[in-house]
Amino acid sequence: MTTASVGLAWRRRVWSLRDRAVDLVGPRTAPVLAAVRPWTRSVTGLGWVVLGGGLLALVVGRDQGWTELTVVGLTFLVVTILALAWTLGRAAYDADIVLDRDRVSVGEKAFGAVTVRNRAGRMLLPARMELPVGSGVASFDLPALAKDADHEVLFSVPTRQRGVIAIGPVRSVRGDPLGLLRRMREWTGAHTLYVHPATVPIEASTKGFLKDIEGVTTHDLASSDVAFHALRDYVQGDDLRTVHWRTTARVGRLMVRQFEETRRSHLLLILSVAEADYADADEFEVAVSSVGSMALQALREERQVSVVAGRGRIRFATGAALLDQLAPLSTDGRAKPLRDLAADAVALVPSASMAALVTGSLPTPRVLRAAHLAVPAQVAAFAVRCVTDGQCTRRRISTLTVIDVPTLADLPRAVRSIR
Repeated sequence: MTTASVGLAWRRRVWSLRDRAVDLVGPRTAPVLAAVRPWTRSVTGLGWVVLGGGLLALVVGRDQGWTELTVVGLTFLVVTILALAWTLGRAAYDADIVLDRDRVSVGEKAFGAVTVRNRAGRMLLPARMELPVGSGVASFDLPALAKDADHEVLFSVPTRQRGVIAIGPVRSVRGDPLGLLRRMREWTGAHTLYVHPATVPIEASTKGFLKDIEGVTTHDLASSDVAFHALRDYVQGDDLRTVHWRTTARVGRLMVRQFEETRRSHLLLILSVAEADYADADEFEVAVSSVGSMALQALREERQVSVVAGRGRIRFATGAALLDQLAPLSTDGRAKPLRDLAADAVALVPSASMAALVTGSLPTPRVLRAAHLAVPAQVAAFAVRCVTDGQCTRRRISTLTVIDVPTLADLPRAVRSIR
């Protein structure tokens, strides 16, 4: 067990005892305990060991008349007091975090700067500053600052994988040489850096991105639309503008036009996040990037596109907003199987005219076929299997077209093969 974990366990125990003390001694002493709280949080694991050991040695030594143990206890307590004196003092800073951009694609570097200013009204001694970046912490030394002086530090954030990275807050750290106390104070809020999945452009002249003018006709009849279906007898309430006068004159009774309702092409992207569908993390990355690429192409063509992934529909108004929500996606061992996900997706997006099932290499042909059967017959569908150790191929499972995509670069060619 590390010193940090030991310290955290000790601190949690002390905080629990402190809360119990508040309940026991009443609210009058609560302000005193509240004032002590920041200092209890500043004690490290080693500090609790030294403080507790000193008190224990002092009590046992005095009780048993053991002079040496009493001296050890006093020494430990004096060291603790000196550490406390070392960390005393107040500082006042203004700090800012500036990023050159809030969104980058995976593999790109994000650059930023931290500016710290002295607003204490007097010179401040050198200090140690920390900047949390994701799960890590970057630290830098702050030199002595005169009144109103500032210091700037540049940094870069490598983005080796897709995700959402919290940067900040900037905090000052003061501690004694022995590491018994460690005082921290935050001077800024946190900034968010979105690391988007990689995407590639896809040609529009494919089945997946229908270029119809009138839309896709349905079997629902209507009294007005652009897809003519048949003529029928006039009934009271029909719009006289739909009367077909030439046929009316020929048959001797009013006849009106009847139309089939049309539906604009609406692409539905169904992304499986089930851990059981993917052989490795690379397959899932290709899947997420494939969904982002197809969605962006549809948005560029000003077509309707919806994305359903995991537990629900992803809401977005722009391509950047979609990529923001794709950035933190991860596989889930408890996610719904592909068939149930497809059924939920078409229920959430009943207006879809084209559906793409995007998954990994592990679903069998039977699983893909079952997912296809969950999609209404009037919705054209195809499947994208992300197979990192395979080849770019196209095949059919009954009426379902299945394309295998080894890498993101293969996606445009694979989608072009859909006819």
